[in-house]
Amino acid sequence: MKNIIQKSIILIIMTSSILLGQGNQERFKWQTGEELTYKVSWGFIRLGTLHLSIIDTTNIDGVKTYHTQFKIDSNPWLFFINMHSVFDSYLMGDTFPLLSICKEEIDGEEYNSEYRFDYNNKEIVVHYEGAENPDQKIDKRLPMKKHLQDGMSIIFYARANCYKNKKEQLHVTYEAQEGILNINFTGSKDSVSVLFSDDKIPAYYLKGEAHFKAIAGFSGEFEGWFSIDNRRVPLAARMKVFVGSVYLELEKWVKWTP
Repeated sequence: MKNIIQKSIILIIMTSSILLGQGNQERFKWQTGEELTYKVSWGFIRLGTLHLSIIDTTNIDGVKTYHTQFKIDSNPWLFFINMHSVFDSYLMGDTFPLLSICKEEIDGEEYNSEYRFDYNNKEIVVHYEGAENPDQKIDKRLPMKKHLQDGMSIIFYARANCYKNKKEQLHVTYEAQEGILNINFTGSKDSVSVLFSDDKIPAYYLKGEAHFKAIAGFSGEFEGWFSIDNRRVPLAARMKVFVGSVYLELEKWVKWTP
């Protein structure tokens, strides 16, 4: 009887350890100091560079948030595109935003905007101004009937959920406009070619379609590949933007090991 009890306890411990291990593997791991750099190509032409960072953590209204940053720099050698923009988004652990600050420079024109997500009062507080024209200001409050992702936080939402096998319809806001993002988390492990490896590497695969326009004119069909560790780093993506279909490839990183 004693041996049976001992074996049962050992079996329970082993099973619990396996389940806990799976849970830890599935849970998305935030890493402050992470810096990811991407090459953006249009066919054989390099359009520019994207930088995705998790800078630090900070409290906003008593809530812990992760300060994330998304930078876009177009290729200075291309005459038909001139874009240098910085998007700072303060995300809660579930990847929904509390504050987004946008500084955009497009063809020499600068625009600054700020979006505060007030979940208690179910509204978005919007402030907008033209950097070169202080009189060009807009302050308004928009109703928020449901939790919304912004143009930045959908990247981290995808990172947190790409291991799953489910279809979702996300409600997204960008530049004070709402839209729908249909996303298919396949849960399947595909493989993808990357700049830093001669061989294809395994990756979680997803695809979907955006029914709105966001950063850099992102809209329409897209697909992405993410590392299979609990960091789920975006490795590559194909999407439609204002110049057509582009391909993103991870080329540099800090505080992550492939």
